[in-house]
Amino acid sequence: MKKMIFIFLPLLIMSCGNKTEQEEEVVNLVSEKDRLSYVLGAMNAKTIVGTQDPNIDRLDMAEVAKGFAGNMNNNKPIDCEATLTQLFGPNFQDFDSTYAKQGAQCLGKLTAYAFYQDMKQMKSLEMIDLKMVNIGFRHGLLKKDTLISEENKQKMIQDFIKVLNVKNGKIMMDQAKKISGAQVFDNGIVLQVISEGKGGSPSATDDVKVEYILTSATGDTVQSSYEMKKQKGTTDAVALKLDGGVIPGWTYIVPKMKKGGKYRVYIPWQLAYGEQMGRESLCFVIELVDYAKAGSFVKPEPPQQAMPQQGQGF
Repeated sequence: MKKMIFIFLPLLIMSCGNKTEQEEEVVNLVSEKDRLSYVLGAMNAKTIVGTQDPNIDRLDMAEVAKGFAGNMNNNKPIDCEATLTQLFGPNFQDFDSTYAKQGAQCLGKLTAYAFYQDMKQMKSLEMIDLKMVNIGFRHGLLKKDTLISEENKQKMIQDFIKVLNVKNGKIMMDQAKKISGAQVFDNGIVLQVISEGKGGSPSATDDVKVEYILTSATGDTVQSSYEMKKQKGTTDAVALKLDGGVIPGWTYIVPKMKKGGKYRVYIPWQLAYGEQMGRESLCFVIELVDYAKAGSFVKPEPPQQAMPQQGQGF
């Protein structure tokens, strides 16, 4: 892999005699930090130019880039959502050119603010160069982000997420181990009792009914069975089979709970979704509602019928 990559972007300037000349901006992606920052900017631009909305093509991308570059900070552009509503209409299906310039800048500002907040929450600001992020974003808007192949961009983002997940997961797990009264198991799982149940405990092969809230290592709520019930209009707890129907961490830790109890569980990435979800350690609040023998709550799937050999029928 080359250590340095160059790109020449024509910039129009006015010279003496009102003649137009071209000056070239040289972008040197020397370090991995430069490359990662450039890619993060370019990929964020794809959230705008990669949409199917035809009105996006009517925006001046130079103004979008200007808004992005000017708002890579903690300042939320509070008036911008209203401006975009004026530009695109309440259902985002219209286009009022009166607000085109202001709206384009606002789109850039909101994108920058969201990006900055994500990087801050994931404790990764020190890992990136905001100047290179801006350049990558501008090139992405202009669809000139060809310094790095799309395949390599995807790999760099995936690797970046893995690094952040491992870093933030370790912080969460280390903090969990210091919780007063928490149980720390040899496999790294940490169990905190919120309220102890008075019933029995399931085996690792039982079915269970649970309520749960899943949060990421940085504290974001990823999923909640309580919210899912509201959306579906149901009152039933979630039925799961511990043998093969949940992540390994659940198979191990749920049998250590008691029916009627509520617990907070910290699970290292190796016992969560592993590589599949980018090495993300997870935190669950689990309420063990009930348990029973396998097949009681989750009906076993019927065995798949073997495909007939050639010449045979069903």
